[in-house]
Amino acid sequence: MRSRTVVTVNSSGRQAASFVRVASAVGWRVRAQMRDREGLVAAELEGLPNVTIFEGPLEDQALIDELFRGAELAFINTTHWGDEVQIGKSLADAAKKAGVKHYIYSSMPDHSVWSKDWTGLPMWKTKYEVEQYVRKIGIPATFIYTAIYHNNFTSLRYPLFQLELQDDGSFEWEAPFPPDVKLPWLDAEHDVGPSVLQIFLEGPKAHDGEM
Repeated sequence: MRSRTVVTVNSSGRQAASFVRVASAVGWRVRAQMRDREGLVAAELEGLPNVTIFEGPLEDQALIDELFRGAELAFINTTHWGDEVQIGKSLADAAKKAGVKHYIYSSMPDHSVWSKDWTGLPMWKTKYEVEQYVRKIGIPATFIYTAIYHNNFTSLRYPLFQLELQDDGSFEWEAPFPPDVKLPWLDAEHDVGPSVLQIFLEGPKAHDGEM
C-alpha cells in the first residue's frame, strides 16, 4: 500500500483517533491536530509511528494552513468547541487551497430542512451547514454519518447514556425513544478507522457523496 499524507483534526476524539491508529499502522503519514496533548489518547497517538502532532486551536489560521500543506487526504470531524461552522469552512478552504484530493467529513443531518415542524438539533445542524459549504466549494468529498457510540456507555455520565447497576447484577438504561424503534449502533473506537481507510482507498468517485 502506497504511503499517503493525511490530515486529521480534533485527533484525540473517538472518530479521529480510531482513524489515526489505522492509518499509522498501514504506514500512512498522519498530520494530527490537537488542542493540547493532555490525556491518555493524546499520549498514545503521539507515540505512534508516522504521526506528527500539530498542537493548537483550529481558530489559528496559520496552524491550519501548515497542517494542510502538502497533504493529499483529510478526515475531518469538527466539534462544538468554538464556532464550528466557521472552523469547518476554514478547514475546507485550506484543504482546497492545498489541493487535497479526497476530503472525508463526518457530518450529521439537519432535521429542519425536511419539515417545517421539525427543529434542527444542537451539534447536528452545524455539521450539516459545514457539509453544504464543502459541497459548494467543490472539493472531492465523501460525507459519513455515524451511529450512536456504544462506547459512550462506559465513559459518559450524562443521563442519556449512563447505565445503572441493579441489585441482581443486571444494568438498566432509560432512553427517550419508543421501545419499538430500532437504533443504529457503532463501536467508534474500532469501526470508524477501518471504514474511513477503505473509503480513502476506493476514492471519492466510488461513493459520490454520503456513506
